[in-house]
Amino acid sequence: MQTTQAYKIPGPAGVIELQLTLPQQQIERLAVLCHPHPLYGGSMHDGVLEIAATALLAQGIGVVRFNFRGVGDSQGISGRGTDDERQQASYKPVEIGDLLAVLDWVSTEHPSANAFGVGYSFGANVLWQSQPLCGMEQMLLIAPPTAAMAFDAHPTAKAKQVAAVWCAADDIVDPKRFDADPEVACTELAGGDHFFSGQAYALTESVIAFLKQAQSINRE
Repeated sequence: MQTTQAYKIPGPAGVIELQLTLPQQQIERLAVLCHPHPLYGGSMHDGVLEIAATALLAQGIGVVRFNFRGVGDSQGISGRGTDDERQQASYKPVEIGDLLAVLDWVSTEHPSANAFGVGYSFGANVLWQSQPLCGMEQMLLIAPPTAAMAFDAHPTAKAKQVAAVWCAADDIVDPKRFDADPEVACTELAGGDHFFSGQAYALTESVIAFLKQAQSINRE
């Protein structure tokens, strides 16, 4: 039986609102979900991420949802760093700091669980840009907005497995971005849009395929 618990954890801009859903008491893997852009209504309760979360839980994967700064009960202002961040942090967007705080909490509360990232839209950009800092070996980018945000190549500290999935009719995704990056496994779904309209089943299958590939990589 699934259980969901709510938490308030410390973050660089104040409290971060977080929910942990577990399919069972003992878990080996936790997926950390990063939501779409706050200024366009993105939150940890996003519908596309819910499709991904349902697929993950059905495969026995625990799910960590959290709100970036300025969303829900998470403190701070969306897109704005604190004075300390402006003086010390070298990452952009500033929401990477929120993700790092969540990963610190996961490593403390569930040290034996292997954490990986699942990000949708803006959340996919946060995951991609966090690679040199977050230490996660697997990432699934859902509708990465490569036509609207920077997805610069990372020469070092790259995740071991990065997969991306998007819909063919999504004009926020530039499918050519990863042509020169063969280490990113790409899946383009026929039809659909940035919100995966009519593509819930196909997205679920993509999540499961990502998990199977991750299992084979972890066994190597």
